[in-house]
Amino acid sequence: MRPRLLRLCAGCGLLLLLSISMVWASSGDRQLSFRKCVNQCRVNCTPDQLALHLRLLFWDCESNCDYSCQRHITRQAQLAGKRVHQYHGKWPFVRILGVQEPASVLFSIMNGVMHVRSWKLVQSLPQIHPMRRWLGVFIVLGTWSWFCSAVFHTRDFPLTEKLDYFSAGLNVLYIFFLGTVRMLRLSSWRQTRVVAIACAIPYLLHVGYLSFVRFDYGYNMMANAIVGLLSNFVWFAVTIQAYRNGQPFWWKPALLIVLTDLAFSLEAFDFPPFADTLDAHSLWHAATIPIVAHWYDYLVADAKWDTRLEQLRKR
Repeated sequence: MRPRLLRLCAGCGLLLLLSISMVWASSGDRQLSFRKCVNQCRVNCTPDQLALHLRLLFWDCESNCDYSCQRHITRQAQLAGKRVHQYHGKWPFVRILGVQEPASVLFSIMNGVMHVRSWKLVQSLPQIHPMRRWLGVFIVLGTWSWFCSAVFHTRDFPLTEKLDYFSAGLNVLYIFFLGTVRMLRLSSWRQTRVVAIACAIPYLLHVGYLSFVRFDYGYNMMANAIVGLLSNFVWFAVTIQAYRNGQPFWWKPALLIVLTDLAFSLEAFDFPPFADTLDAHSLWHAATIPIVAHWYDYLVADAKWDTRLEQLRKR
């Protein structure tokens, strides 16, 4: 039992590390035809030419010319059966009503909805159970994280990018925190605050480094992968505990961890978007929608099982 879970955990960790090999250098930016197109467009553009909905989303002549030239060159390449290039680290998506990455925005919103709709389920837990409090925090952080993701994919600015990355990192760290609290069966803030502080200090240092020293994409992805790997170990430990306690659904956290890692691994399969809309990143966001719901189902069921187990032990 345990060797299998350890091998599975190691495999998921390798999958996480392989998935962070992303490419930010973009061949499209270096195309002479692209640069000439953008320069010519800027000369002929005036802000009043832009539609109102574009101006409301802070499109200006420079960004609109950049987008228009991306789409023009991409359409020519597609018609000629040539390679589609990335620009500024992203595929040349078709925007809808000024939204840069409509599929990722839609799936981010749906993920956020899955967190919000779990509120009633979490509130069904006994008020004295510690996981009720921490799952309530998880709902808030998860909703905020996916809201930031939706904003970032609507319009990519340095501020929206940082909000997306920092909130996503906090969400990954909080899943590790939840697993640690569950594994150690911490029931009071006095017990839990040590873990909370141990998580908060590295996170604040991480955000500080990215904000004031260097915004390093590779470092940020590696940091999240390491925390994700630690989270894997913790939740597999919870799986072993549940198995030993005779929990009928003991296998669920291990399965959810594997599914979460598989969803994240879509990032490693970077390909031109289907219909100029659906790429690997947006499909990753789509894959996590049902996983979020199943995480809440498991965590609440686990807390209720734990409550019944404690009651039986007291008899």
